[in-house]
Amino acid sequence: MTENLSTPVGQDNEVESGKLDGYYCVAVLPEPGVTATSEEAFDRAESQGLMIPLAQVYQAKSWVSTGANTPLLRQDVVNGIGRDNLEALAEVSGISVDEVVAEAIEKLPALVDGASPEGTLIVDSENPPTVDLGIGKIVLAKISE
Repeated sequence: MTENLSTPVGQDNEVESGKLDGYYCVAVLPEPGVTATSEEAFDRAESQGLMIPLAQVYQAKSWVSTGANTPLLRQDVVNGIGRDNLEALAEVSGISVDEVVAEAIEKLPALVDGASPEGTLIVDSENPPTVDLGIGKIVLAKISE
């Protein structure tokens, strides 16, 4: 589905068992008549490689914890979302790829951190946490297999 995001030397790529399993950041581009949290939007995001499992983002463990957030790196955004997807989002948003990446670096940790105030992710499936990314949205979702 996506590449494992980079892990710096000395960092453990394993995340505490169960803490992030099933949680995804889902990038959704606007489409007339399709809501950002609909099954159709998620299916399209999955087919385009835009469902990023939080368990594959080594920094996400720090975003869920009550301590400081480890920053997201540019290469992680490009690897996770994909250069083609970033270019498409930038084009329809009328901004540069660098601006989309900068938004993701700022907003993704805050999105996950805000949904885990006591160190545990809380995601309401009816009203999941979202953040704008260009004209698209990033939705934090718990997806059962």
